[in-house]
Amino acid sequence: MARSADASKDQQLLNILRLNARTPLSDIAKQLGVTRATAQARLNRLERDGLIGGYTIVSGLNAQTQALFAVILVELEVRSQASVIAELKKIPEVVSCYTLSGQFDLMVRIRCRLSSELDDLIDKVAQIEGVQRTTSSIMLSRKFKR
Repeated sequence: MARSADASKDQQLLNILRLNARTPLSDIAKQLGVTRATAQARLNRLERDGLIGGYTIVSGLNAQTQALFAVILVELEVRSQASVIAELKKIPEVVSCYTLSGQFDLMVRIRCRLSSELDDLIDKVAQIEGVQRTTSSIMLSRKFKR
């Protein structure tokens, strides 16, 4: 089992790649605070373990089974949709965002590893200027996918 510090560096690396899968290795190493060789070794291991697949980041089976997914429904203040969406785009754990009709204005899908991270993310979303109210649900299992 990976040490907590190692797991944290791995998560940071994945977050960097989610934002820009073409980030140069030297920039990744600098952001992680490690040598280029160490960053390359981490990248190779994540590819070998199935957490990274292909040129762009593709979550493999291992990543899916270790991930915690949630949906946050967001009610917005009037005329704040564009600014809220811009802030959501800056959060690497936000994997998708949909506009809705009805009581809630947005559906935000979150991916993280721990319930404590999810708790922090829900608070972070709720604190974005223009967010009036949120409600969230943890996704337990996928029954099918088309």
